[in-house]
Amino acid sequence: MNELLQGAYDLHFHTSPDVVPRKCTDLELAERWRRSGMKGGVIKCHYADTTGRAALVREAFPGLFAAGGLALNRQAGGLNPAAVERMAQAGGKYLWFPTLDALEYQRFHHKTEPEFDESFWVPVCDEGGKLLPAAYEILEIVKAYNLILGTGHIGAREGMPLVREAAARGIGKIVITHADNPATCFTLEEQMECVWLGAVIEHSFFTAYYGRTSWETMTEQIRAVGADHVILTTDFGQPASPHSDEGILDFAKGLINRGISREEIEKMIKKNPEALFA
Repeated sequence: MNELLQGAYDLHFHTSPDVVPRKCTDLELAERWRRSGMKGGVIKCHYADTTGRAALVREAFPGLFAAGGLALNRQAGGLNPAAVERMAQAGGKYLWFPTLDALEYQRFHHKTEPEFDESFWVPVCDEGGKLLPAAYEILEIVKAYNLILGTGHIGAREGMPLVREAAARGIGKIVITHADNPATCFTLEEQMECVWLGAVIEHSFFTAYYGRTSWETMTEQIRAVGADHVILTTDFGQPASPHSDEGILDFAKGLINRGISREEIEKMIKKNPEALFA
């Protein structure tokens, strides 16, 4: 049992059942959290509400923290305020704006395909960059239920208007989802503005592990923003990826080897994640 993992969280891990193969089930994940001394984390799925699954984990593993939530992809009806409210009423804690079905994410991955049909995906803003009416309704629900608001995969073009409006409405728990990922990238200047507005920057090991973002870029952004405003997650669950506990430990060691202090690591995997659920 590694001391660095004692009391750590992973607020971004994908488990089965899912529409694609995953590394492990919810219960297998929870057992690894327990054995490693971690406090727990968030079960994420792009295409299902994980609120009930997290509740079963908490029942099966008393004392372990597990939270679930909802991603606003097409299976949820896109920007669907009713789905958000029902998730919150059932005890869900985390609301992600569109992820794999986000229009900006799909534009990034299909930018060279002239036949790409934008009407098939889930926009958050109109063509003028203004949030769609449903987004405002959803933000009111997020505030009313004290949910954590994750930007998902919408990227900065839609993400910055969302964060600005959320902050203006007094929403205090905003996470810029894997802000360094090229497909959903927020520039350092945009990250700094988000932090000034009260948001937390998420860096996920997935992007460094699979070479999407360099270690140098990630460490530069962490230093610039400050560890007080960052959480570290894995975004793992892919069959070829490490387990959650392995990923958090390797991520922490990799950053320590690049000059991030142990004290800063402790903040980013323990103190800051815990504060989001206070």
